[in-house]
Amino acid sequence: MRWSLLLLVLTAGSAAAAEPKELMTAPDAVLCLRAESLEAADAPKVARSQDRLRGLGCLRSPAGIPATLLSGSEATFTWSVRYRPGGITGGITLWGRRSGFSRPDGSALPTLKAEN
Repeated sequence: MRWSLLLLVLTAGSAAAAEPKELMTAPDAVLCLRAESLEAADAPKVARSQDRLRGLGCLRSPAGIPATLLSGSEATFTWSVRYRPGGITGGITLWGRRSGFSRPDGSALPTLKAEN
């Protein structure tokens, strides 16, 4: 029993440590004030229109804007991040798809099968 508990704690700690906390936005990342808005924002007509995105409380971000992962994991597709563009002290909490982010060095995150 004790070994099982120890193994569980170590495995969970390894998974959390492997997850990048500091991220950058990927090109044309769509970020929203509410997670529920992401599905509507992904519709092709909406995703191409800044006015429609704005109406949903969303924006299209350029690549390379720093963000800190607040919630989500490698296995989840929707992440809460602290988006930190220049000029916004402390940043703002937004929701985005996992595919809208890259590592701080600009390299892509591993793709999950359901995202393909």
